[in-house]
Amino acid sequence: MRRSREEHENHERWLVSYADFITLLFAFFVVMYATSTNNIDKQKEFENSVRVNLKLGAAEKPVSAAPNAGEIIAEYIQGKDGGPESFPQKGSKAEVADYVSRYLSKQMDATTKNELNLEVRHDTVGVHVSLAASSVFPEGEYKMKRASLKVLNQIGELLSQTNRKIIIEGHTDNQPIKSQTVASNWELASLRATSVVRYLIKYQNIDPKRLAAISYADQKPIAPNDTPENRAKNRRIEILIAADNAK
Repeated sequence: MRRSREEHENHERWLVSYADFITLLFAFFVVMYATSTNNIDKQKEFENSVRVNLKLGAAEKPVSAAPNAGEIIAEYIQGKDGGPESFPQKGSKAEVADYVSRYLSKQMDATTKNELNLEVRHDTVGVHVSLAASSVFPEGEYKMKRASLKVLNQIGELLSQTNRKIIIEGHTDNQPIKSQTVASNWELASLRATSVVRYLIKYQNIDPKRLAAISYADQKPIAPNDTPENRAKNRRIEILIAADNAK
């Protein structure tokens, strides 16, 4: 049997290793260049984002003069936008309403506020925060929806900032209630208001001495009970932050 011819040795295999080395070296220098290049626009964008979220206003500072932690905290407490950054304890009803409205607007997006039918207003007795009952309770029920707890927590955090008296009002439409567990709209509105009070005491640590629950049933409508849309407006929970001189 003829001996097979010995294969020709490839003397150019070193080129493969050399090419791999050059590729890795190129990648190394690309990474070094990318990490050593300052993107001023990106830094400014990040700084402004931090400022907005910390309520420091839109005023920019040069990247080379970035504020230290103490400056950030001081600016946050003082407030760069000229508005109060804490509950106006001795403020007028209009000032309190303005603070409450701005606070909730920062906590909730437009979709959430629309679903809640959120309304903040003030009158001679204090500041009212109105929520659609359907956003907190199932129809004809007084046990709160799990999905509503986030909103109640946000409102509870707001209420914990003040020592003013807080009254939770239950309101319904004028349609007779159809329930085997609740006798009338008076009981339904009362139980709903009481449920909110209990939640604020238990989970937000609001002093019970500051809280009260009231049922108005269908006696204080904000719209005629002539259409489903209007009746939905009347079915609501109102949180009254009493005026500073209220007893």
